[in-house]
Amino acid sequence: MSIEAQDARRIFIEEYRFLREGQMSHESIARKFGISVATLQTRVMRYGCMVLTAVEQRASDHLDALIQRGEPFTLDELGGVEDTVVFWLIGTALKRGRVRSSQTEAGRKHRASVYTPVGGDR
Repeated sequence: MSIEAQDARRIFIEEYRFLREGQMSHESIARKFGISVATLQTRVMRYGCMVLTAVEQRASDHLDALIQRGEPFTLDELGGVEDTVVFWLIGTALKRGRVRSSQTEAGRKHRASVYTPVGGDR
């Protein structure tokens, strides 16, 4: 990795963490960086720098338990959390290959989808 790429990575991580610690949403951070939420998600996963609020962490833990259970589930089982948080968490699980979605149209996100855990949880 070039020096410039290393610097860009470091700056991204520092800015992302600073904004998240200031309680800025992932959607707002993506807008600030001029990128899509999906691109932000990819970078955060690639750099291993995800920062979750306490509420998001509880939802993430609940999602992990649903995945560990090994049975299909819907996002309604993650009730009590904002849709944007749920979509961020399930999107991360999809990108990591932890679940498959019953959705056939890429990019459409509806709570009606059924998510199936993928064997060999990652």
